[in-house]
Amino acid sequence: QKPTYQKLSNLEWLIFAVIACTTILSFVALDAGAQGDGFVHVYFLDVGQGDSQLIDFNGNQILIDGGPDSKVLQELGRVMPFNDRTIEAVVLTHPDADHINGLIDVLERYKVENVIENFLDRHDSPVYRKWNALKQEAMATQAEYAQRIELGNGAYLEIIYPLNPENEQSKTNNNSIISRLSYGENQVLFTGDTEAKIEKELAARKIDIDADFLKVPHHGSKTSTSEELLEAVTPEAAFIQVGADNRYGHPHPTVLERLESRGIKYYRTDTDGLIELILDGQNYVIVPGD
Repeated sequence: QKPTYQKLSNLEWLIFAVIACTTILSFVALDAGAQGDGFVHVYFLDVGQGDSQLIDFNGNQILIDGGPDSKVLQELGRVMPFNDRTIEAVVLTHPDADHINGLIDVLERYKVENVIENFLDRHDSPVYRKWNALKQEAMATQAEYAQRIELGNGAYLEIIYPLNPENEQSKTNNNSIISRLSYGENQVLFTGDTEAKIEKELAARKIDIDADFLKVPHHGSKTSTSEELLEAVTPEAAFIQVGADNRYGHPHPTVLERLESRGIKYYRTDTDGLIELILDGQNYVIVPGD
């Protein structure tokens, strides 16, 4: 039997249009509400064997690193409203492939207003050259100790390292930008691929790196997350960004033992997927998994 169709009256068309518009506006309101709830949202994006974190506070976003490939776009699409195509600041901790490659896709897809990086004269690669060409659309600045990126309402990201931008390290990992997010009494330390050499230097100089939460350096490699670092940071929880069954053996059992011996609960993107840390300035909630 063929289906029958009934022509809608003008009144019925009007009612239909109102319902449709209301539905669309409700979705827009949900997106706006997610960005304007007064909480700081820190996302540890599941980008495989690489690093990428997004800080979002009332629609102001800071992206730290972009992972090894375009998967970062998929992850950003999960946590940013579909109609938000602007990222206020991108921090490139250092130009290794598992941190910079995805940022090429970000620069091509999003409007990035500011770039903060450690300018490296000794480093050269095709992707780094492409990065330097694409970032011309943004305001690029050299990361400097005590520099702040304001998010509003007292929330800010502060640069901890490099202490002296002119003192370029021979190992790219040890040129990683270290930064700390502060909101009220909550603090999160982001470490790139910093190795024990720099961790111990900061501890010896008594640089304040205390924080409630730690992004574990270098994907949990045994070259990082020294006892000196953990003693100085004293985190309640830690986050390890790592790919499943990666060929490097990250995270190393020694690092996990150090965390466990101090009672530091840790989360891993290879087992937990995308991880969200929600801060209100005093309290926090950690939401692991998809």
